[in-house]
Amino acid sequence: MATLARLQARSSTVGNQYYFRNSVVDPFRIKENDAAVKIQSWFRGCQVRAYIRHLNRIVTIIQKWWRSFLGRKRYQLTVQVNIKCTYVSILIVQYAVIYSP
Repeated sequence: MATLARLQARSSTVGNQYYFRNSVVDPFRIKENDAAVKIQSWFRGCQVRAYIRHLNRIVTIIQKWWRSFLGRKRYQLTVQVNIKCTYVSILIVQYAVIYSP
């Protein structure tokens, strides 16, 4: 019985010590948690900004390819139109020479 009484007395002091130690450490834990959240948000923000820069570079490359493709197509059409116009003008001159009175 004596040991039971000692353990009960000790348990109340241990409980008080546990509560006191946690109450002292809790503000530090909160501060540490806030610091960890800030560090994580900063790191994730850096990652997202780097990814957005990467996407911007890739989109720029795709736009350059597409615009150069369209430019080449437009140039080919211009050349074909010029060739056809030249051919038609040659035919007109030949017709005029042949059928001139």
